[in-house]
Amino acid sequence: MAGSWNPWRALARRPDVTVVYADPGEGNVGVVDLDARVITLCPSLLQDERRSTLAHELVHLERGTPCDPGEAEEREVARLAAVRIIPLPDLVEAVKWSDDLEEQAGELWVDEETVRVRLGHLTGPERQAVARARACREGQEADDAPRLSR
Repeated sequence: MAGSWNPWRALARRPDVTVVYADPGEGNVGVVDLDARVITLCPSLLQDERRSTLAHELVHLERGTPCDPGEAEEREVARLAAVRIIPLPDLVEAVKWSDDLEEQAGELWVDEETVRVRLGHLTGPERQAVARARACREGQEADDAPRLSR
């Protein structure tokens, strides 16, 4: 994961953006104020949750979309954040380890929802790579792994 995108490093390159730890409002763990360029993170978040939430809010900021922009945009922001914070090689390694979301999230240093989103939006080639990783974990040869297409 040394070469993976890091939301904290991305934030450090954005001196125009401030992060504050405060109550982001009912039902939220993070929000972004596009005009003030302030990301508010819930202070009770664990480190992996802060990392995942920051990634999500940075994508909102980059796209210029407020929090709760509508279901389709929110899904797209979640997808983009998950792809960015969990590169395929890291995901494949986590899948080689386990199919348990909690274990994968721990291995990937993200929250479980981010793993769920990443796995739920795999491209055809990514799906094949994950299937091969599962097959290797189960002792099958890579050539015996199911080839899934989208």
